[in-house]
Amino acid sequence: MQTTRIKGGAALALAALAGGALSLGLGAPASAHAALTGTDPEDGATLAEAPAEVSATFSENLDGPSTEIAVTDPAGAVVAVADPVFDGDTFTQPMLYTEPGTYTVAFRVISEDGHRIDDTVEFTVESIPEGLYAPGSEPAAETTESAAATSEAPAETTEATSAAAAAEDEDSNAGAALAAILLGLLIIVVGGVVLVKTLGRRKHADEGGKTES
Repeated sequence: MQTTRIKGGAALALAALAGGALSLGLGAPASAHAALTGTDPEDGATLAEAPAEVSATFSENLDGPSTEIAVTDPAGAVVAVADPVFDGDTFTQPMLYTEPGTYTVAFRVISEDGHRIDDTVEFTVESIPEGLYAPGSEPAAETTESAAATSEAPAETTEATSAAAAAEDEDSNAGAALAAILLGLLIIVVGGVVLVKTLGRRKHADEGGKTES
């Protein structure tokens, strides 16, 4: 009878230990929280060319609908970007840019166990490829073209002004030459008339002298 009781007590103790170990085993994963394991690009990176997207990976799957992400440009303004894409433990955020400089991707994600993670990824871009500018943020190229057009305009205006001045000079010279020719002709005509009258008077005087003799 005593032996049976000892065996029964030992069995209950083993069952209790097994139950405790099982509960600890089940409780361990439940107590672990999601953590950020890596980003692309890395936090603090400087890139020669802006990436089309930024991704972050966590130690647990994410709850997409509850995740909040905001992108800010070097001036601290929020950039309107497309919705992120979720794939298990990773989110991928499409990017747009306003100007070269440092960008911040701030996020608040919730893992499947309900744990919240607030963090940021900062990186610097030195150039922005065509097609990755945010709407209304491409005046740099237009300004350059406008500046080039403006710099060409004065040259064209100067050439046109010079051509007009040359044409006016030619017209002025032609007018002066024509006036000189007309003046010369007038002098010749007047001189001829005076000469004819003078010769006529002399002839008349000579004829009068002959008649008196």
